Amino acid sequence: MSSGSGGGVTVGSKQFAEQEILGYLGYHGLAENTDLDVVDEVSLGGSNTNFEALKNDSIDFYWEYTGTAWATLPPQHDEVVSDSDELHQRLNEEFPEEHNLEFLDYATFNNTYVLMTTTEWQDETGVESLSGLADYVNDGNTDMTIVMDAEFEDREDGWPGLIEHYGFADAASDLDTRAMEAGLVYQAVNEGESEVGMGFNTNPNIIRFDLQVLEDDEGFFPVYNPAPLVRQDTLEEFDQMVDPLESIANSLDTETIRKLNQRVSIDNENAEDVALEYLQNNDLA
Repeated sequence: MSSGSGGGVTVGSKQFAEQEILGYLGYHGLAENTDLDVVDEVSLGGSNTNFEALKNDSIDFYWEYTGTAWATLPPQHDEVVSDSDELHQRLNEEFPEEHNLEFLDYATFNNTYVLMTTTEWQDETGVESLSGLADYVNDGNTDMTIVMDAEFEDREDGWPGLIEHYGFADAASDLDTRAMEAGLVYQAVNEGESEVGMGFNTNPNIIRFDLQVLEDDEGFFPVYNPAPLVRQDTLEEFDQMVDPLESIANSLDTETIRKLNQRVSIDNENAEDVALEYLQNNDLA
């Protein structure tokens, strides 16, 4: 840890565009709004790397997705929780006691699985939700293609679980389902290679190709809201961290993060520059 007039806080993150943006939002949010000496360990590694670094005092916080923490960090849970407030509360009942870690406020955007289509197909069919898709397929409209990655095709919180949950598993056997690399799905849907495709809710290709997300109206998919996961001893020593980080979290919705992600992952802008500009434009720095 470094030291400064107000003490030292080290910021970690995972190694993809959205996480780097979040990491630098936290880094500059603290640097501009506190007297802490903030240390940059953005793009440190994956979930486990950041979690272990947090536990062994190598970093003080990183943004973790609530669904990831619930399902993959110890103790792992099989139960799917699709309510954001409930999941956040349950994690904060567990993590302080288990790990001496605490989640601050979460951002409202949810980086979960989605099914998406084009505006044209939606206008033609009237399908706006997953229950609507189920009704459409159960009515015999099975001459259509659905694309997804291989993992989603096999996961219980993916396609097999979804068609059971929404009650169209029998009819779905007549659909043409195809596996492809996740990053190619958005273009395949846009170009009419498939009517519906799997995606991730905050992926900027949804904006790029003007795709429409089908509402998960029966709450099948787990929620993945990012929140700063912070060492409790750091919070006790530097409580001035809380307001800047929670102000950032409260400012981030789905449309906002998609646009920020687009600037970094599609337009090839620098994640740190994008994050700092966002903070300055929104009176957060």
